[in-house]
Amino acid sequence: MPRILVYFLILISAFRSQCQTSERSFYGGGCIKSTGFGVAYQSKFETQNKLGKQFDLDLTTYHHAQETKSFNTEANYPSPYVFGKLNKVALLRAGYAYSYTISKFTDAQRIGIDLIVGAGVSLAFLKPVYLNIIYPDAAGYDIVVSEKYNPVKHHDKSKIAGYSDSRVGMNELDYKGGLFARAGLGFVWGYFTNFPKRLEMGIHSEFFKNGLPVMGTLKNKSLINGVYLKCFIGKRVAKN
Repeated sequence: MPRILVYFLILISAFRSQCQTSERSFYGGGCIKSTGFGVAYQSKFETQNKLGKQFDLDLTTYHHAQETKSFNTEANYPSPYVFGKLNKVALLRAGYAYSYTISKFTDAQRIGIDLIVGAGVSLAFLKPVYLNIIYPDAAGYDIVVSEKYNPVKHHDKSKIAGYSDSRVGMNELDYKGGLFARAGLGFVWGYFTNFPKRLEMGIHSEFFKNGLPVMGTLKNKSLINGVYLKCFIGKRVAKN
């Protein structure tokens, strides 16, 4: 079993064992980060002493900070693409966090506010980029061939018509493990306390040894810093 999955299972086990006498809330929603966007899930436990715990799971896209889209207007049926991109990336993150309640959400007239500090593991799924490359045939007409991007070979933008079909390269999926840490503020409100809405925002740092191989012509940093925003709707259940 990959080491990153072992860490993931340990994280879940530790979370479940420490949250047996708390008020539970389950949230689902969307996540926007400075590096991408996606969906998010959160399971939150609150105690009477203002301290709480939460488990977070999100799946997002990842974009290099210097990605720039290109468009070959001279090609037939062109599509936008990022020149120099080696891999398209999706990130699965599982995190454990502690929270401190500043203001507790109790009814329709109040907003709950809490501080969050946490960390976790990241699993990056990498799919190689395939491009539609223009070549002349024996009769002098242009033909389009799907090829895996190679920074040495595919340096002429005038010969690139765009990305190949998104299904091309799925059989070459690879993965890479990393770590992340974050800190933020959470806001909870709603007309019914059993069906709260939640907004969470903050900063995060993510580490991948030697960086993620996203760009072939630019530096891929090992440490990635950014901001995030999560929007949830949830369900609160009775105390155990």
